[in-house]
Amino acid sequence: MCDFFRISAGDQAKLDSLSERLRRLVVGSINYNALIQPGRTLVFRLYMGEKWQYPRLTDLTTLSGLLTRDEGLEPFEELTVTSTVSPLSAYPPQYFDGHDQIVDTGVRYLLLTPDDATDKDVEQKHPNDSAKSKLYDILELSAPSQFDVFRDTKRSIREYLSKKPIEPWIPSTVEKENASPHRHHPVVEIKPGEAPAGSPKAVIIAMHWFQAGGAERWALETVRLVKEAGLYPVVITDRDGHQPWINRPEFDDALLLPLTAPLQERPGDAPLLRALFEHFDIKGVLIHHSQWMYDRAWWVKKYFPQTEIIDSLHIVEYFFRGGYPHESVMRDKWIDLHHVISPQLQHWMVDVHHVNPKKVVVAPLVGLTADHEKATFKTRDTSKPLTVAFVGRMVRQKRPEAFILTAHALQQAYPGKFKFIMQGNGDMDIFADTLIERYGLGEVLEMRPMTTPVAKTYQDADVLLISSINEGITLTTIEALSAGIPVISADVGSQSTLVPKQGLLRRMTSKMVHDAKSALVHLANNEDDRKQLWALEENRLEKFSQLEPADHLFARTLEGWNK
Repeated sequence: MCDFFRISAGDQAKLDSLSERLRRLVVGSINYNALIQPGRTLVFRLYMGEKWQYPRLTDLTTLSGLLTRDEGLEPFEELTVTSTVSPLSAYPPQYFDGHDQIVDTGVRYLLLTPDDATDKDVEQKHPNDSAKSKLYDILELSAPSQFDVFRDTKRSIREYLSKKPIEPWIPSTVEKENASPHRHHPVVEIKPGEAPAGSPKAVIIAMHWFQAGGAERWALETVRLVKEAGLYPVVITDRDGHQPWINRPEFDDALLLPLTAPLQERPGDAPLLRALFEHFDIKGVLIHHSQWMYDRAWWVKKYFPQTEIIDSLHIVEYFFRGGYPHESVMRDKWIDLHHVISPQLQHWMVDVHHVNPKKVVVAPLVGLTADHEKATFKTRDTSKPLTVAFVGRMVRQKRPEAFILTAHALQQAYPGKFKFIMQGNGDMDIFADTLIERYGLGEVLEMRPMTTPVAKTYQDADVLLISSINEGITLTTIEALSAGIPVISADVGSQSTLVPKQGLLRRMTSKMVHDAKSALVHLANNEDDRKQLWALEENRLEKFSQLEPADHLFARTLEGWNK
């Protein structure tokens, strides 16, 4: 790992005594501060927060002690660290909270969290107690299928809005900022220096967070590809989380910068990027659902136009007029290539929003988590119940209640003929547990955490049911087909690329449950049709795989960057 600080042997021993996750979080904070405050000696006080909090590593509370010292917490460790960075441009020591300058005492107060903390802990501690939210929760829990009629109407409206023209994003200027009557301290545009000849060649990989997800799995793969190309990975995240993936071996020998906002930045300057570009020969930037990097793509292109920027897009969201694809179209001016994983996304960007088709490349994530080339159909013992699986995060997008309602409908109509597995965790864990208990499904529905090897679930299952309200093309579809079991899926996103008509289910929950029940009963009674469905899907996957896979596209691109 490339570190930018000097630390005494005694303090290094303290740092090394932490768990690997905590150590990497702390080192990320130290490197961030060392990069934007070259030459300074800072004291880092480490506090252990509660499971229901998130780590605070780089935001303004790390300067003020608002969430640590001011809350009466006692540090469990203290480290004194000196930045070894040699700056090529000016790094003012002042920090600002909006328009106001704040005091910097030379101490950084880091709030950490236990290694076993989860998002569920945070959700339980911070529920939305507004009257509107309480009514929403009551309706969702008491009548999940009927309530989805209302939600589906909202989804249709949001789909319509996502297709309306998108105005290009315009970054603010120093002149505009200084014209504000509330500006007490004028902002100054600072031009970055050029990294010296022979500086390490690097790639910035901007991720959402160090946590499980389809986009994150692909981002993790690009870290490996960057290393294989002989380039150094600089990994930046911008989303609050406990960051359980930060200690994965794929991130060994990489610069990890888990950011917590608001950062110590001012308009007209991007000090972290400036420091990175002054130290590394940055060959390119890869964006994986990172708002922070989207907002600074213009800065990269203004000062380092030769640096290529590529973003990877997975799904058109219902929220925010398309989600990250919307952000991508807004900033198309500064992005060299849009990598999309499905034909649906390509259509949305090129045909709907008129992005230059030469800049949009479909490259599937085939082979990322499964090897379909050796796939064979997995037969089952037809004297035993048909086992139906759900694999994914327990979150609203995946619609776990639709899977549970399907299980309830089948168990009521055909007791003992079906079994169910739900593998995943998320902020809807309690909601799912409540429905399972209400419908008395404990004997036929097994809950498995994400720590269970997913291969075990596919081995135990006969069909994968994807109940999501929105998707691109799911990695779980590819994984299930590679494991030899067919998929039935809500007809959302680009799932129809791999799943034929007989495996698709209408989107609205009540209709999806009706269709899923009918399809699963048929597959349970017709083993030949279950095999035929898998064969049709495997054939579609084979044809889809003839497109250049994402890993090949990026390996070829990265090789070119290293010339």
